[in-house]
Amino acid sequence: MKLRPFELGLVIVFAVMALMALAIINLYKPAPDDGDLLAAQIGKVDIWGTIPAEHMNSVLFDLREENEAYMGVSYKYYPPAEFNSRLVNALADETGPDLILLSQEKLAEMRKRIQPFSYESFPVPDIRNLYVDGAQIFALSDGLYGFPIAVDPLVMYWNRDIFTTEGHLSAPQTWEELVNGVFPDLIERDFDRTIRRSVVAMGEYANVRNAFGIISTLLIQGGSQMVLEGKTAAQYVVNLHVAPKEDDNPLMAAADFYTRFSKPSNALYSWNRSLPEDRQVFISEDLAIYFGFASEAREIERLNPNLNFDIAEVPQGETATNRRTYGRIYTLSLLKASDNKGGASALLQALGSATVSNKIAQISGMAPARRASIVAGSNDKYGRVAYSSASIALGWLNPRYEEADSAFDIMTRDINENRRDISGAISDITERLQDAY
Repeated sequence: MKLRPFELGLVIVFAVMALMALAIINLYKPAPDDGDLLAAQIGKVDIWGTIPAEHMNSVLFDLREENEAYMGVSYKYYPPAEFNSRLVNALADETGPDLILLSQEKLAEMRKRIQPFSYESFPVPDIRNLYVDGAQIFALSDGLYGFPIAVDPLVMYWNRDIFTTEGHLSAPQTWEELVNGVFPDLIERDFDRTIRRSVVAMGEYANVRNAFGIISTLLIQGGSQMVLEGKTAAQYVVNLHVAPKEDDNPLMAAADFYTRFSKPSNALYSWNRSLPEDRQVFISEDLAIYFGFASEAREIERLNPNLNFDIAEVPQGETATNRRTYGRIYTLSLLKASDNKGGASALLQALGSATVSNKIAQISGMAPARRASIVAGSNDKYGRVAYSSASIALGWLNPRYEEADSAFDIMTRDINENRRDISGAISDITERLQDAY
């Protein structure tokens, strides 16, 4: 059949259009959705930290269920005492992580390995407005050393049965109330000063689980300047004994008060080195008050389901104008050695968001580091105290936790064993800490 010119023209036009359509179909690639973009941004990211693996992996599992972008993210737990050596060896072998999840107790030690964020991208006023006061410790002179995630404040655990049996229906709010009102009613000693029931586990160091935190709390409450940055980055000045008032010596006051509880001749004698670790004694219902971190509540409950206990804020000084306690402030930090800084930074922002960081804090038994989350409150039975304590929790830039812990231990033993008077002991610990930086 012979086509007329008009019909032939239509056939040619349709043929050309069909070829163009086939070419477009072959060349077309759909735009990636948000999940694909996030996956491309994150990729493989390894996190190491000192928060138990079951807590972090639970959060990561939920994230992977929501978005496959997180499939390449892994978390590995190491005990705080092992963390530094594990990390140093891994970095030497070029097998280290991209992000680390640590408290400020490791900040000075890890500072040279962490990539700080510029204040141009994250201004100091924004940090102060977004996070609790204790989180400001990560805002150092040359940048922000991580995104604060959670706060684990030191709190006071108290045995409700012991208290109520002796006519005390609430925990003491001040140290004066504790030593003058509660202590005489709760202490049980034989005629030869043998302790049958302890009130407070203080005075010794080796068998007091959180002695470092307790002494740090006393220092912070006493107005100690703790440790300040020097004139250049990574230089530090130990000012544990220095306070705003010239005549005050917070380190001497803390050492004197703390060690009174282990001296048999003192009216506050309540603890000695022959006793088991204080948390175990509390769980066994032979200790009225235990100073522990908020994250310990579930474990204490698990170890003795029949223990009738509660938690309260750590006592303050009767004349104190500012409430204070010690806390571990956890942050996610980017390592300089990461070979996936872009992906790690994207993941850091995702995990540091209000929703995810709150989950990490809550599942770990801690409080969120964000002010808005603290203000929103908690419905958990221990959450109210954990949240209120987190808002007043501070830390300090110890040189290396193990060395600082050992220095406090030596100071306590020197005083208890009369090797040094308090003045000599605090002079020695100041020198030890300064030399450790």
